[in-house]
Amino acid sequence: MPRNHTPSSGSDNIPTPSYKPSQQLITAIPGIPTAQAKEQAARLLDGARYLNHTGIMLGDHRRVAASHYLNMMVRALFDELEHSRPHARSPAGR
Repeated sequence: MPRNHTPSSGSDNIPTPSYKPSQQLITAIPGIPTAQAKEQAARLLDGARYLNHTGIMLGDHRRVAASHYLNMMVRALFDELEHSRPHARSPAGR
């Protein structure tokens, strides 16, 4: 009997990620204040902390791995914000 491929038919309909290794998933957009970008990044860190905590408590290694991956992306975002900061606050712009 042919299988019905609907979203409710099971886990074989999970889309495969199509990210390129060098593709940035989280980045700072020019024109957004640094403080606002850092606030949003802090919220992402809270989500990563939650994933890590629940992953450890439940023994779910996927949540722990996701939290580490999210932490790496947020750290890269903070690095990007720190590197762009001197350009945004140059003496000529004051």
